[in-house]
Amino acid sequence: MQASTDGRQAAMGIMIQESLLPAPEDLAKFKDIDESIVKWMMQHADKEQATRIMAVESAIKNDAEKILLAKKEQGIVLTSLWLAFLIAISFIALSGILIYSGMEIAGSVFGGAALLLCVQAFLKFGRKQRQ
Repeated sequence: MQASTDGRQAAMGIMIQESLLPAPEDLAKFKDIDESIVKWMMQHADKEQATRIMAVESAIKNDAEKILLAKKEQGIVLTSLWLAFLIAISFIALSGILIYSGMEIAGSVFGGAALLLCVQAFLKFGRKQRQ
């Protein structure tokens, strides 16, 4: 541990070393008892390290897959929103054409129904996104 002060500030650092093996002095004591114990400890440490590395690699792979899935889902969402926007605009334009050609009631009803359907679709989409 290191600490320093200058009257106004204090800084402290803690260093922790995680080792799979005991301290060298302890290994020497084990070797005095039986040399096979040290060999077994070294093999066990190697296996443990390999297991940890595989676990980290697996976690990284899973995270990468989740990110790719989220990107694909975001692309689908954006595409569907653009498509809904274009459909809404085309329905409004068709309603305007109907009104302009003298069918005011049909154009108004068609435009109102199309707008209601689009609003309902957007509201359902919003509810699904929150869940």
